[in-house]
Amino acid sequence: MAIPSEYVQIATAGIYSIALFYTIVTFRRTKRLDQITLSNNIFSDLRDLDHELAKIPSGSQYDEARSQWYSRLFNSMNWLSFMVNEKVISDKKMVEHIKAIIVRYYEDAFLKNASVDERVAKSYQEFKKLYRTIK
Repeated sequence: MAIPSEYVQIATAGIYSIALFYTIVTFRRTKRLDQITLSNNIFSDLRDLDHELAKIPSGSQYDEARSQWYSRLFNSMNWLSFMVNEKVISDKKMVEHIKAIIVRYYEDAFLKNASVDERVAKSYQEFKKLYRTIK
């Protein structure tokens, strides 16, 4: 027969186990929320950039404005790629969603609008690395 102090130890161990379980669950949820927040901030920047591009009139006199816009776009994509490459954003569903966006921006914007120097030089390395990994 167990004595009352053993019951207390068993109950205490059970309580600690439950507390540890909820701590782990909370940590995972917080990590996922942090990833969502990071990606949401970057996608918000990308949406703002897309709106800005729509406001830039066509014509060669606006090439400098478009060049600055593309530079900002590529910097945002490079930052997003860095977050994925370094596993800061590691949720599988989010990464799968991001991969399609990386491919679209790389093929539709970067290859068509980046200067030769930007495509060849060491700029936007994380963006290029993630694209190569996806392809």
